[in-house]
Amino acid sequence: MAEPAVAAAQPLKAGAGIGAQFGRWLDQRIPPQRSVTLTQRNVFIFPTRTAIVFFVLLVLLLLGAINYQNALIYGTTFLLGATFLACILHTFRNLAGMTVELVAAHNGFAQDDIGFDIRLSRQAGRDCHGLQVGWPQAVKQWVEVAAGDAVEIKLFSVAERRGWFRPGRLLVETRYPLGLLRAWTWVDLTARALAYPAPIFEPLPVGGSTVAEEGQVIDPRGADDFSDLREYQPGDPVRHVLWRRYARNGDLVLKEYTGFVEPRVWFDFDTARGDVERRLSVLTGWVLQARSQGIEFGLRLPGQELAHGLGEAHTTAALERIALYGLDGARGEPG
Repeated sequence: MAEPAVAAAQPLKAGAGIGAQFGRWLDQRIPPQRSVTLTQRNVFIFPTRTAIVFFVLLVLLLLGAINYQNALIYGTTFLLGATFLACILHTFRNLAGMTVELVAAHNGFAQDDIGFDIRLSRQAGRDCHGLQVGWPQAVKQWVEVAAGDAVEIKLFSVAERRGWFRPGRLLVETRYPLGLLRAWTWVDLTARALAYPAPIFEPLPVGGSTVAEEGQVIDPRGADDFSDLREYQPGDPVRHVLWRRYARNGDLVLKEYTGFVEPRVWFDFDTARGDVERRLSVLTGWVLQARSQGIEFGLRLPGQELAHGLGEAHTTAALERIALYGLDGARGEPG
């Protein structure tokens, strides 16, 4: 019996893009919670690269106005400067007052996208334009939120290995209206989902039963119904020999019987081949095949057993046990 590889697949907490020290500061400034309303406390604003070029232009215009004493250049410089100051307010107000909420998390498979449903809502007031929302190092989405309305989006992040997957803090940012300033925030919505092992599809284990032409599962060792005749072989039970035929023409023929059984099978950790992670991937593949074919199955892992069953709830329970096998804190929060 193989021992669980605890170190090979620890619960994953993704926080790419945020340093450890900055992350601790964010935990104090913006505590993790399922729903966050953006205010001046958790929205940050800073000039963009475009703003740097804009500042250089203002300095050149101001120097030109001073050198030539040109009122028109003075007016243009002050107008552009006032526009920049107004942008600070508009960029901040584009995020302030918006609520970001985690609606649902969808379990998935390792090395694949894990989906999370996020709701963005805004109370009556101003519309939100040009929002960009996404997890670190993942594809981000552009969102528009009307005042007094709510928008639900689905965001994805890749789980590197099985176990509890936490994508980390969610980035919400905007450069509206002129791209001179960037207002952003990192919110932790306590999002987590379970990543099942990446499935490996191998033929289902055979437990001594076969499928008849009509689709029923039969046990060739049963003794309920007559099935066929075949030649006698040493070791066959003598009580099944057709003695009348032997007395008539000397043919030693055996009667075969079969018994109909329920289509159920055991998926055993010790039956799969390979190391721990490969065996778990094979078990995952078997569970998915059994679900698609409507086969009643049970699951055996070292130290635990799941009785036979059918349906989505039974499949989910089996996949959860496979995903959490050998992990520290498997029944509680991820480490």
